Amino acid sequence: MKQILLATALIALPVAAFTGFNVFAAKATTSASAVTGLGDMSVFTTIITDVQADAAKGDFAAAKTRIKDFEIAWDDNSKGLRPLAPDHWDLIDGAADAALTAVRASAPDAAKITQTLAALQASMEATAVQK
Repeated sequence: MKQILLATALIALPVAAFTGFNVFAAKATTSASAVTGLGDMSVFTTIITDVQADAAKGDFAAAKTRIKDFEIAWDDNSKGLRPLAPDHWDLIDGAADAALTAVRASAPDAAKITQTLAALQASMEATAVQK
């Protein structure tokens, strides 16, 4: 009788511990993916911060060059990002289009550039954390 109880305990405890850990890990992974939205946007926000700095200095040529880096990175990653959160991707893409238009204008308007870049940055921050 003692051997049966011991065998049951030696089988049941590791199975319960393993199952409990997997349930906990699955919940943590699900929570993490729900919080990240489109994932790590730091590459994009860094580029936009650089564009904002160039525009603030009045160096619109440098801002145009750097915003091209954003456009290329955004387009290159769109196939992977869009399926993660299509609504968020569309929000950022729309803000990006407005910023690209403002920075590339033939007669750049510093206020418009600042406004559109701030809106783009805000859209990336808003979509990085979702409830």
